[in-house]
Amino acid sequence: MDKFAPANMLLRSLSKPDLTQLQSHLELVDLRLDETLYEMEDSINWVYLPEVGLLSLITVLESGAALETSIVGREGGVGFIEALGSGTMYTRVIVQIPGKAYRLRATAYRKAFDNSAALRKSVYMQTELLQAESRQAIACHGLHAVKERFNRWLLECQDLSGGLDDMPLKQEFLAVMLGVSRPAITRIALAAQKDGLIKYSRGSVKILDRKGLERGACECRASVQYLRCQLAPMFIDEKHSDSDVDNLADNVRKSDDGRNGMRAPQRNAS
Repeated sequence: MDKFAPANMLLRSLSKPDLTQLQSHLELVDLRLDETLYEMEDSINWVYLPEVGLLSLITVLESGAALETSIVGREGGVGFIEALGSGTMYTRVIVQIPGKAYRLRATAYRKAFDNSAALRKSVYMQTELLQAESRQAIACHGLHAVKERFNRWLLECQDLSGGLDDMPLKQEFLAVMLGVSRPAITRIALAAQKDGLIKYSRGSVKILDRKGLERGACECRASVQYLRCQLAPMFIDEKHSDSDVDNLADNVRKSDDGRNGMRAPQRNAS
């Protein structure tokens, strides 16, 4: 029998006995592009733990306007918090980058949570990380230029989806993600392509110059990496080693600003 070695960080946080006990309840499923896993106010029947790919959590207003409030990849999951509380999803969850995920019944997940101290600790830490990232995202959306946020979100999408260079990111998704119009996305993406940072085509973004994107991203990029160093160090250690993010995280760990107030380290002008 092949050794069971999931990439999802919540699963990797479990002890071997806990993981073995949970394995029989896990089902590996495809995440299909644009698939809706949950609509607002759906009951939580399944907990999804991505291995590869990216899920988007979208808040939809009564007017029909929508804004992405979070993205989820192999560092966490969807439904693992709600399944322990109300049992209801109050956001829309769709697949933005196709891949695969383990899923398990909410009833099996709750039993595993009750029986595993390691899983409980991992869930608490992940919940704390999500709250901190959400606060950072609010500040980022209100204070930083769209171009800087565009660079940051492309890097986040690559990291959380499992290190994919070529990502099927549609113009509509990028617009919802950043809260701007589609024409604005086109202008920013074409400018980034002209600078050699990405290759942009309809429905696809390929990262060509990761270092350049890092230099052009807002300070929230470093701040979120610092949060992950503190609350999800396994994610920093396990992700693809394109080195930029590792170096950035090290800088944040060592910086007085990072230790004292979670501010990003100073960067050289590009």
